Amino acid sequence: MVTLVLHCPKKRTFLGRESGRADQHAWWLDDIRGVVFLAVLCCLGGSAQGWSETPQPGLSPHVACANAQTTAAMRECESTRYHQAEADMTAAYHRLMTKLDARGRAKLQRAQQAWRTFRDAEAVFQADAVKGGTLAPLIRMNVLADMTEARWQQLLQAAQALDK
Repeated sequence: MVTLVLHCPKKRTFLGRESGRADQHAWWLDDIRGVVFLAVLCCLGGSAQGWSETPQPGLSPHVACANAQTTAAMRECESTRYHQAEADMTAAYHRLMTKLDARGRAKLQRAQQAWRTFRDAEAVFQADAVKGGTLAPLIRMNVLADMTEARWQQLLQAAQALDK
């Protein structure tokens, strides 16, 4: 089972027509393409300024990303989020390395290398659910950002535990 989690700052509800049959389910829930379709719909904004891809004066990058309307704009926002998470994770990694002895540093280095390999493979695997589609790079970047943020938190907690 593939789990897809996209950051969707605006929550939208997609209402389907009632068919009158209780046993009939919605067509968009049949496969992963339907899940991706719904994920993209929940990310679409409803404000007038949200329909423009040009930056609005006075809007922070976070707001601009919340109002991103095209796949390219969403991909750019996820890329920025990933690169920030990568920088934060690297800083936490180095902080933790300074608290470990030589044996601990070697173990952490091997674990981090294995984790990076897994993260990259997992991102490719999840993006493969929509292979060839324009959402594949967005899904890949989203998985990279999510997993990197989670690893950053793990490394921070490990360093904080050693501070005690």
